[in-house]
Amino acid sequence: MLMKNWQKVLVLWVCILGIYSCVVFSFPHAELSVATIINRSVQVLLFSICVLIYLCETTSRNRFIFLNFVAFFSVLVIQFLLEGLVGRAFLKGFKYSSFFFYQYTNIATELTVALAVVYMVVDLLFRESKTYLKYSATVLIVLLFFLYYFHPYFSNPLYLYSTEDIKQWKTLEMYVSSPALAHEGENPEPIELAEKVKLQSWREGVAVGDLYPEENVKRIEELVPYLAGENWEVLFCKPLYLSIIYMNVMLIGFIVLFFGYQYKKDPPQGAYIDKIVFLFLLFCSMEILHYWGFIKSLEWSAYNQMMTVGQYITVFIELLMVLFFGLRLRFIGSVQGEFYETELATNPKQVTRWRDWVDDMILSQFFNFKLFNGRLFQDPSSK
Repeated sequence: MLMKNWQKVLVLWVCILGIYSCVVFSFPHAELSVATIINRSVQVLLFSICVLIYLCETTSRNRFIFLNFVAFFSVLVIQFLLEGLVGRAFLKGFKYSSFFFYQYTNIATELTVALAVVYMVVDLLFRESKTYLKYSATVLIVLLFFLYYFHPYFSNPLYLYSTEDIKQWKTLEMYVSSPALAHEGENPEPIELAEKVKLQSWREGVAVGDLYPEENVKRIEELVPYLAGENWEVLFCKPLYLSIIYMNVMLIGFIVLFFGYQYKKDPPQGAYIDKIVFLFLLFCSMEILHYWGFIKSLEWSAYNQMMTVGQYITVFIELLMVLFFGLRLRFIGSVQGEFYETELATNPKQVTRWRDWVDDMILSQFFNFKLFNGRLFQDPSSK
């Protein structure tokens, strides 16, 4: 007897987690926090559901939408399987292997989620256009933003090591950790440091001149907190995380456009897709909060604590994604869902919007149904 869709999802999910467990027990690796493992496990489940949705979709239009989600979650799966292994079990002889893996998997994550979200918006706005035209528009839009924010990491893979912040921090750190100063047991104030350390202005990894005295003091005051412990990592990752924040702000703008157009024109849409888009609005918002909190943290330990709490909030959002992606999978696997999606693809103007239990709950709690008689709130069961 053939397995049901949810059984296939569970088999794929368990297989991937099993591979991860075998690799972890077989090779040296960096330890991951419990919150990170839970987060990654839920992402693997989302990947498994999206694969099944892609395989079960009856219309090519929707298949491409979920193919984009498969690509996005596959990057997260690769990150999960190899995180902590690169540089320890694999590519040990390459000094920057773990750094490059972390840097470029984060960048790939932003690229794939941008393609997935923007494509949904383009698909909504230009429903009747050919698929290749939708993809062309999506790739053009995404690449314009992506290359603007991330081009330094491709022109110079070690760009984070050459930023002005890190160059100035390194100059200050070399003086503070010098044997002479350590022997004297001094803990000089920023003004005292400014008398002995002259920071420089940097452009593209090249020093272009000394800072003016007032600016030198101010800059040293800003850098002193990053001298303690691992705090320098906050300064080091700041440019990358700012780029990620900007990309997520862009995505939020497109998601707002999605709902604005949907409210204005009310085009027919596949079941649960609008809920999935809304959850990505929450997901992108949490990404902004995570990385902004990182940038504003002066202590690495404080950031780790905040990140752990933030990860659990993200897990909650991802569990809601599991719910609605799962409902989508169940819906398209039903006779009713297959008929609805086929009619939506062939004769959308004659199809009323699918209303699920979420719509019913919102209507009953927040609206007077008598005021709304449009297609958005029409109950298909009433016909």
